[in-house]
Amino acid sequence: MEMLRNRPEVTAASFLLCALASLVSARAEQSGGILPAERLADWTPGVQVGVPGGIPNNRTNLIDVTKAPFNADNTGQADAQPAIMQALAKAGENDVVYLPAGTYRVNGPVAVNKSKLTIRGDGPGKTIVMAYNSGRGGAIDVYFLTARGGWWDGKAPKLKILGGPKRGATVLSVEDTKALEAYPDGGVGQLCQLSLKNDPQLPVLAPANYDYLRKQKSRIVAKTANSVTIAPGLLFDLPETLEPYLSPGGGYIQFTGVEDLTIDGTHSQTRHAPLMMQQAYGCWVKNVSIVNVPNYHLWINESVQCEVRQCHVAKRNKPMGPDGAGLLIGGCSFILAEDNILAEAFPNIEVNSTSGSVFAYNFCDDKAVQGDLLGGSINTNHAGHNSYNLYEGNVAPKIQCDGYHGSASHDTLFRNWIHGTSAHTKQFWVCVNLNRFTRCYSLVGNVLGRKGHEWIYDAGETPFHYGQHLIYALGFPNMGNGGFNGTAQLSQNKPWADWEKMATLEHGKGPGPGGFQELDLDVRATTLLKGNFNYKDGGVPASEALNGATLPASLYLKAKPAWFGELAWPAFGPDADPESHKIPAQARYEALAK
Repeated sequence: MEMLRNRPEVTAASFLLCALASLVSARAEQSGGILPAERLADWTPGVQVGVPGGIPNNRTNLIDVTKAPFNADNTGQADAQPAIMQALAKAGENDVVYLPAGTYRVNGPVAVNKSKLTIRGDGPGKTIVMAYNSGRGGAIDVYFLTARGGWWDGKAPKLKILGGPKRGATVLSVEDTKALEAYPDGGVGQLCQLSLKNDPQLPVLAPANYDYLRKQKSRIVAKTANSVTIAPGLLFDLPETLEPYLSPGGGYIQFTGVEDLTIDGTHSQTRHAPLMMQQAYGCWVKNVSIVNVPNYHLWINESVQCEVRQCHVAKRNKPMGPDGAGLLIGGCSFILAEDNILAEAFPNIEVNSTSGSVFAYNFCDDKAVQGDLLGGSINTNHAGHNSYNLYEGNVAPKIQCDGYHGSASHDTLFRNWIHGTSAHTKQFWVCVNLNRFTRCYSLVGNVLGRKGHEWIYDAGETPFHYGQHLIYALGFPNMGNGGFNGTAQLSQNKPWADWEKMATLEHGKGPGPGGFQELDLDVRATTLLKGNFNYKDGGVPASEALNGATLPASLYLKAKPAWFGELAWPAFGPDADPESHKIPAQARYEALAK
């Protein structure tokens, strides 16, 4: 592993720099030394992840869309979208656009492009937004309208970052900030994207040979002639050799939320999610049910510090297939998705090009099926490069980092119950499937498997097949592939057969997802396994022993959250039996099934 030891982010100097960041260091102490600081981030809710300060609960000025002059129809017979749009146009800061109980047919998207307001119903099943749209957009779209270029369209300026700032840094030296003067308030307040060239030694790569794959979103909070201050700070180092740069976003919507209603896609024909959130900061979706959709359910894109909680997404209105995630997170940072039910989607959660986020205490049912395939359920990477995301306390059939479009690193899986079973498929029943290009993953204190099955601890270097129940499969090629052709280990100077060819290909061209079919041995070599209870051994195997260390209850919460009620916390771990413990989302799901 000499090549990995010589990487800047794992040198002793960078480890000490990480330790100087007090919150990250504190979390390393909380983990009892099980997790080194270089693998942790600050995931404090309401500060670092989720809505800053929490979702507001003091918005009481209601604008009733059914009253004059709007007169929205709530019988489901006439198109209510124009009336709701009129109410949105009238709404002021901190107002609530209120949809009383009833059914609101919308033939086109309700476009929400105002900051600091709430769309609120009387509760799921009481207020129903019925989508009839067939074109672009969903039923409710929360996004920022701007004529200025942003990072997403390639028209934003690229401010070269100097000096190789380390993770945790908030003040970034740049050549100059003149280009920001074209933006409102001189760029202060803008969301921004931080990008750097692919590091082939980690590796950061895409089989299609796209560069600048590893990114982070943040927000510009101050500037001088030659510096930009961001918050939250850097999740990873930005060495000058990888030519990092900062790009502004061109505008955003902030502190706007959707609450207490159902969106029903039974009559929708669009491929777009019925609830979309884009270029958003501090926005949220709370207590919303999204059902019967053609494809995706809830999509948050190119956003920072947004929150999804106590939602229920379920069911497709067509046969299960691809492009149907329940919760799709793309190009985001510092998201909090907590206490949600995700059912009958493929996969339940899909995370792409996202960093520094928390996915916690979500219940994913066992119907994430495409034909006879058990989907990733929680797919931690379908489009790289993801890093420093925390998955804690979730219940799911399977967690997969699929390696299909690119790499991922430094994610943590903590105290989840990944049971690896389904009543709907005979396909590979694998609890944890970390495919090629996965690096520095940490699996600590999870419960893996379920009673009543014959388990294999690790696929090792043996192709696996239908009907087998595996705790781990590490380093196999892209998703849906239980075999391989030879082996690769970049840290030992044994690259993939496609590796040299990649260097001569043009940007955006490459072997594609069907390339790189060797078993990636560095997945296993960089994966940390500690304190995971599995049903093959009936306990924690000796190779994963904690050696006297005590697991913390959480890596992001200071104490049992009030919304856990009387349920035991922590719910899962070698010290907590998943057969007798439940998370709140699981209890709600089981109550619905009765």
